[in-house]
Amino acid sequence: MFLNAPGDRTLPLCYSMNVHPGEGLDEVLAAIRDTVIPLKARLGVEGDFAVGLRLSNRAAEECERRAEELKGLLDSNGLVAVTVNAFPYGDFHGEPVKAEVYRPDWTDASRAVYSLRAAVALAACNARRGSRLSISTVPLSFKAFRPSLNAVTHRLLDMVNMFQAVERKSGVRVCLALEPEPLCLLETARETVAYWKDHLMPAARATYGRGAEELVRNYLGVCLDTCHHAVRWEGSDEALALYREAEIPVPKIQLSSALAADTVADLEPFAEPRYLHQVVNRAGEALPDLGEGDLQGPVRCHFHVPIHKENVAGVATTRDDMVAGLRLAWKLGATDCLEIETYTWDVLPLREGELLDSLEAEYRFVLGALDSPQACHAEASGEGGSQ
Repeated sequence: MFLNAPGDRTLPLCYSMNVHPGEGLDEVLAAIRDTVIPLKARLGVEGDFAVGLRLSNRAAEECERRAEELKGLLDSNGLVAVTVNAFPYGDFHGEPVKAEVYRPDWTDASRAVYSLRAAVALAACNARRGSRLSISTVPLSFKAFRPSLNAVTHRLLDMVNMFQAVERKSGVRVCLALEPEPLCLLETARETVAYWKDHLMPAARATYGRGAEELVRNYLGVCLDTCHHAVRWEGSDEALALYREAEIPVPKIQLSSALAADTVADLEPFAEPRYLHQVVNRAGEALPDLGEGDLQGPVRCHFHVPIHKENVAGVATTRDDMVAGLRLAWKLGATDCLEIETYTWDVLPLREGELLDSLEAEYRFVLGALDSPQACHAEASGEGGSQ
């Protein structure tokens, strides 16, 4: 949906379609028909409904031939693509992903090709001249991969040129949003600000000369994932304040909650073989995944859980931190997109209702946290979903 935000702005609220299995465009189309369209109806939205696509490299490549098919399905149902999750390159719901989700990283040209494909597909689907859209991506690399910082920096600057060309051709500006995550090269807001100031901007000035800062800010920014910052014991509101002070654009905020437990043992029900679940204690000590050691508690765990839940399977969540970041962003007009991201639905130890029920409850929770702002062309009131 699209919300009437402070400052006479319209702000899209969507959910990330990376919750749905399937790597090809046909699966994306099926998820739109089976879940997105019914969700719009449940929420009573009569006009445009914002969509956060997830396109794997395969789906993005298929869009080179079939973008009109995707756009046609969206347009005919009052759906507007506003962002793409281009973090996972390949299969995200089949075989174990773990740290391979960061491959290819930004040292690899295939990551650049994939990101460009996703940007072109998004611009083709939206096609509203003057729109500012975003695609989220890996935070340069995983620290354990020991990548070359110079290599990833120059690759990002190449993307500035490519995304500028996308805008010239389509009239649509797409911003590449780096998504800091625990144990990655960009792990916290402080690390991200330091990288931006000490590495990216000096390289940009050397490459582009005068006007480099403005050019980079047009096409590069940060995706603030509230779960990731909470896991690193860095408040989402604190992270947002740091980005704003450094004048780093935040084109997308992903609304997500982490797990918060007294001990690592409390997290045992959430250990599963597919995704990476980094665990961090207040001292900053970390485990690369659940089941790989112990830490002195309390601890927080990278496991996206439904954002309306105060606890899941007896374990508390960082919901309050997410709400603090959401409210500050809303008040300041600090982002172009809000995206609910709970991709772990299939591996939750306890689930209530169906996926559609949970998505509806998450939307209604966000509206309630914002004191039920008026939604453009939408009836946001009513009950529904699993509470």
